[in-house]
Amino acid sequence: MPEFPFFRDLVLAVGAALVGGVIAHRLGQPPLLGYLLGGILIGPYTPGPVSDIRNVSTLADIGIVLLMFELGVEFPVARIRRVRSVALGGGSAQVILTGALAIGISRLLGLPLVQQVFFGAIVSLSSTVVILKLLLDRGEMDTPHGEISVGIALVQDLSLVAMMVLLPAWATAEEDVGWTLLLALGKTIGLFLGAYFVAGLLLPALFAAVARLRSRELFLLAVVLAVIGTTVALSALGLSTALGAYRAGVVVSRSHYSRQVLAELLPSRDLFASLFFVSVGMLVDPLLLWRHPGTFFAVVAVIVLLKPAVSALIVRAFGHSASTALLTGLLLGQVGELSFVLARLGADRRFIGEELYGLVLGGALVSILVNPVLLRYGGALLARGLPRVAPSPAPSDVPEAGRSHLAGHVIICGCGRVGSELVAQLRAAGFTYVVIELNPIRIEELRRDGEPCLFGDANNLRILKDAGVERAKLLAITHYNAAASELTIRTVLEIHPALQVIARAHYAGDVQRLRGAGASEVVVPEFEAGMEFLRWTLGQLGLSAGEIDAVVQRRRIETKPGESVE
Repeated sequence: MPEFPFFRDLVLAVGAALVGGVIAHRLGQPPLLGYLLGGILIGPYTPGPVSDIRNVSTLADIGIVLLMFELGVEFPVARIRRVRSVALGGGSAQVILTGALAIGISRLLGLPLVQQVFFGAIVSLSSTVVILKLLLDRGEMDTPHGEISVGIALVQDLSLVAMMVLLPAWATAEEDVGWTLLLALGKTIGLFLGAYFVAGLLLPALFAAVARLRSRELFLLAVVLAVIGTTVALSALGLSTALGAYRAGVVVSRSHYSRQVLAELLPSRDLFASLFFVSVGMLVDPLLLWRHPGTFFAVVAVIVLLKPAVSALIVRAFGHSASTALLTGLLLGQVGELSFVLARLGADRRFIGEELYGLVLGGALVSILVNPVLLRYGGALLARGLPRVAPSPAPSDVPEAGRSHLAGHVIICGCGRVGSELVAQLRAAGFTYVVIELNPIRIEELRRDGEPCLFGDANNLRILKDAGVERAKLLAITHYNAAASELTIRTVLEIHPALQVIARAHYAGDVQRLRGAGASEVVVPEFEAGMEFLRWTLGQLGLSAGEIDAVVQRRRIETKPGESVE
């Protein structure tokens, strides 16, 4: 039957994603590493079964659209405003500086001028999809480095629009280059703004009309039409598919139906997103990389080493802590879907050769492969040097006299949802506490509420001493970042070995890691939620309170530290 090749390719791609994902999970690595390697195995450049990249790419594009649409709903422009200075200023500076340095390196490699400029533009961009996937997997969307990295990545996405308009116009212009570039950019901005405001009027009206019919099937159809239709319309104006989907999500986030829209789409998100990473692996030709090792390693070095270093220095220059700058730089240390779009444009228009195109794809694959590893392990290793370079702390809201008399108190590191609940209950019970928080927005909120707080990094010795760590009774680390938590635990126990430390973990391996660092207790929210479900369910089934406590206690004893809790 004529559809058979498509379904064969789909089976191969999903099978490669499943096998690769299982192996990666068994090795304790993020699943996307397995997806990428699975893509290489079914690609046209390796022995064995071969899948048609065109069929897989079509499904992968749906994954990009759904991921970026969700980002637009969950991370709209209003949240970018919270980090607008570093996102706009830092993001623009990062693109320009990384691009300029990459142009200089490509010149040393002997590339022609047009290829130099395209190479600099391609490697200056990061994958919002990869960043989003890593942050969601690590539970770090609401952290300072999470918000900053997403904000910078979205600014990069916007810069792609300008690149796709200006670079071809510059490369083909024979005279009056300035006027040609200005005209092309003005036309694109005008069409984009017009489409955005039209969609902002039409989509809420569409959802309202369909919602009144009380039909889940019709509402789902309206959602699919809105997401795909808005993305296609904006893409037709020169916007990338990824950025078009994000803008569609921003439009939907302004309506009352945004949560239901997400609920309808999210079950399909991870399936299609995994196919995106499989499709990236399929594009890579290992033999091409083998034939040009010097150029290939130069491409990888620019993406994995140069760009994170530039990004971290820029974030640091905007006044953020060394740990936030480091983690942001590591998150941005890869290239992905937007770079592929620009590279394909350059190859199709013969601005770059197929050789450079293949090397860029290989560099992209390596960068996506090593990015989660660097983020998990490299961050922990490099972070050990952070106390030596941490910034001078900002003025605190703990008066000097109060700081000198702090004793037997609780230090709370991080004041998100978990930290806020702890603060509220300690305040209600009359206990003394002080909060250490890195998010400047959250610090302002705490100060308005009159809470004792310090802006700074909990790994900074001066910050810890200002919080009275030598005289504290307990330290609570309420965030998910295992690398930062491990460093904090080791740092405070050097100052106060008898201090009781409670920490929060997300990954199974982090439980043993934090206990090994010296944590007295490690809480895994998912496991505790399971215990509450168990307690309530057994109560509804008629067990007494004593019997329920016995079952829960037995389960706690049976659960070894580090057992799967995800």
